[in-house]
Amino acid sequence: MDIVSEKIKSHYDALPSSEKLVANYVLENKDALFKHPIKELAKQSGTTQAAWTRFAQAIGYSGLKDLKNAYYAEVNNNLQRADKGGPKISFTDVNEYTSLQSIADNICATSIQAVNTTYRLFDAGNYSGAVSSIIAAKQIQIFGVGTASVAAYDLYCKFLRIHYNAVFNQDHHMNLMTLSQIKEKDVAIFFSDNAKNVEIMQLFDIAKARGAVTIAVTKLGNNLLTTGCDHVLFASSTEIDRKSGITSSRFAQLFVVDTLYTAVANRDYENVKGYLKDSYDLFHSTARD
Repeated sequence: MDIVSEKIKSHYDALPSSEKLVANYVLENKDALFKHPIKELAKQSGTTQAAWTRFAQAIGYSGLKDLKNAYYAEVNNNLQRADKGGPKISFTDVNEYTSLQSIADNICATSIQAVNTTYRLFDAGNYSGAVSSIIAAKQIQIFGVGTASVAAYDLYCKFLRIHYNAVFNQDHHMNLMTLSQIKEKDVAIFFSDNAKNVEIMQLFDIAKARGAVTIAVTKLGNNLLTTGCDHVLFASSTEIDRKSGITSSRFAQLFVVDTLYTAVANRDYENVKGYLKDSYDLFHSTARD
């Protein structure tokens, strides 16, 4: 997956019309970025040089040169991965597979891609702020519905292991009840693929209104969740099996969970090392030969 293209698509709706012209041109003519100076690119795209500069900055780059460097790095990475072989992604739905091998190949490829893409979206600053807020919080409330609840529950279990005051429920009414008790500097973590889930957005609005620190684990994009949360940790994956509902989003979210938990335990190690040892010893003392 091309990170640059994903950034363009996620910001597209918020771009002014002149910058949308640039976005359309870039998505359709990547190679032209390296062939022409900005003056010619502006002419071919029917816009201005200033619009090109604003566009690059709008999607997270310092300017056109920085955007070109990002694309160049992606091209090289893609070529290196192609040379190594391995399973390739096929945009096939669940009823279109022809063999068990093709199913395994595609699931392997999409899962690997989800983790790789999420890793490439990693932002140390976002994670550092989230870690600081979690360590300072008196309570951590974790929310996720549907498939997102798998990663949410996993994070909840990990926090329990180091004796953090974490709360997780799958029942929406219970979530509303626990949110009624949330206070300033407490943390609310939301797992969601987008900001279209009514339940998640209702919970987010309440947490925000009550002054809690909000953290989102979600896909790249401009929406109420990514722009409204205090810290955003991106988990990106390609949707393929729409009919079956099988996605690789869980792998992307679990990558975020493991990274976040490990970072918290690492920074707060002096306080949690005893809990880590106790749980390790207990689990192994109950194991049978």
